[in-house]
Amino acid sequence: MKEFYANFGFNTSFSLSTRVNDRNILMNYPTLTSILNIPCDGSIAWSNRSWVEEDGFNKEDCVDLLFGENAHVVEKMYSRNLRLDYKFLHRAVSTHILPKAGGFDEVTHMEAFTMFHIITGRRINIPLLIFNHMKTMKAR
Repeated sequence: MKEFYANFGFNTSFSLSTRVNDRNILMNYPTLTSILNIPCDGSIAWSNRSWVEEDGFNKEDCVDLLFGENAHVVEKMYSRNLRLDYKFLHRAVSTHILPKAGGFDEVTHMEAFTMFHIITGRRINIPLLIFNHMKTMKAR
């Protein structure tokens, strides 16, 4: 696994390549969709540092749903302020869909956006989220 991540790079926005044990591996949306056995459709919005701007998504509604009516959009979001069932969802999102290093207390805008879509039943393109997240982590 370490060799996979140490050698990977992006050929295009929709495919990555790596080398493991002297074998080239090409990963793209159809391959990832097939491996995960999930559809490759839904919202394709992505923003690494700020709120996603997409028709039909309102950040105030998202914050109200996740943290309650007393929360404000301008404040940092923490998992300790989430409802108990949403804390479990946040942990799943922050470890399996958009994994991060370090603590899990802060809820990022992208994690909140993803959780909002899951809770409300709106479709979201998980393979795209995973690819964009991998590109962001590679750029660091």
